[in-house]
Amino acid sequence: MAREWRTAGSVELVIDASPEKLYASLADVTSVSDRSDECRSASWLPGVRGPGQVGSRFRGHNRAGLLRWSRVCEILVADPDTQFAFRTVPERFDLSRADSTTWRYELTPTEGGTLVRHSYEITRLPRGPFKALYSVLLPHHRDMRPAMRVTLQRLAANLGDSVWPSP
Repeated sequence: MAREWRTAGSVELVIDASPEKLYASLADVTSVSDRSDECRSASWLPGVRGPGQVGSRFRGHNRAGLLRWSRVCEILVADPDTQFAFRTVPERFDLSRADSTTWRYELTPTEGGTLVRHSYEITRLPRGPFKALYSVLLPHHRDMRPAMRVTLQRLAANLGDSVWPSP
């Protein structure tokens, strides 16, 4: 039997960069390929209220191995220098995209830079047959924390040094 999906998780990293610098990078969704293995590009959709504005939407283009797909995302929280969050928008007519995940970055100034807490919460799991298919084709989606650690390491490499916080 396949391992169950983790529906929420988080990782943290202290990055030697200011919250302002980190927020600017995170809110610029078009730079996502600089830090993500899976999300290769993102572009703002027509009617954007402005980069980093709540309610603005963008399309993320993803790749894992030979698989390629895209998702519409919507910004939920845009608090400069403190928090940035977005969700994948569930689609009503394409059942392969009926799921939804909220992705969040929380920025806390600390000694040595900024503590970045990167978290996710699956608010709507993929429907039965798609969940089983994704478990086989995208097994890392059952627990996104390892990929999120890589994302934070790349963010740090692009903007400053890093230190894993003590447990």
